[in-house]
Amino acid sequence: MNIVVIHQSRSGNTKKAAELIGGAVASSENKVSVRSTENLDFKELANADLIFVGTWVDGLILFGHRPGDIGKLNLIPPLWGKNVVAFMTHAANPGKAASKFASFLEAKGAKVISSRSINRRKLESEIRPFAEEVLAELN
Repeated sequence: MNIVVIHQSRSGNTKKAAELIGGAVASSENKVSVRSTENLDFKELANADLIFVGTWVDGLILFGHRPGDIGKLNLIPPLWGKNVVAFMTHAANPGKAASKFASFLEAKGAKVISSRSINRRKLESEIRPFAEEVLAELN
């Protein structure tokens, strides 16, 4: 399976999450690429069987949660019919940011199969089970 992991990171947490996802899904059967939104390879995206897209949660502690850097996420081309997983990193309360991010990706034509926000302090313990859960859903 060809898997692309795209990230938009402000402080490095989402980049770290993307790298952990890449490591968790890599296998002899899976070819994995991890890229920032500013270094996309459109041919890789066209050939991808699964795409993870990640950003950070922006907003105030109690309200206004949304995907961070939406302008840079618009660099991602339409994802017509592609299986996509939306992931986010957050420090406190993510609110409904993950579902908003999933809706953003669906508007780009993606078939969002999962979305989740993961606390930046729990990346090491929660990324692998999340990635394995996604792969199990596809098999």
